[in-house]
Amino acid sequence: MDTKILLSEDFCKMEAIRYVASRYGTTPENVLEHYFVQTGIVAPKNADNDGYELQSNELALFHDLGVQPTVIEIE
Repeated sequence: MDTKILLSEDFCKMEAIRYVASRYGTTPENVLEHYFVQTGIVAPKNADNDGYELQSNELALFHDLGVQPTVIEIE
């Protein structure tokens, strides 16, 4: 079963999200996916989690920015 998350493009353009992504050497899309996995919104696709986890202050920042999916589709 695959999960498709629809999210406003604006989140990927936010400076704070781009900064967090750069800290982990990844893309804003990937770091947002980690946020959704770590907060339990979606199940992880793989077990290794790309070798990093977001810190509690980063999770709080994303929450405070209002990061949430517009639609979640499960196929």
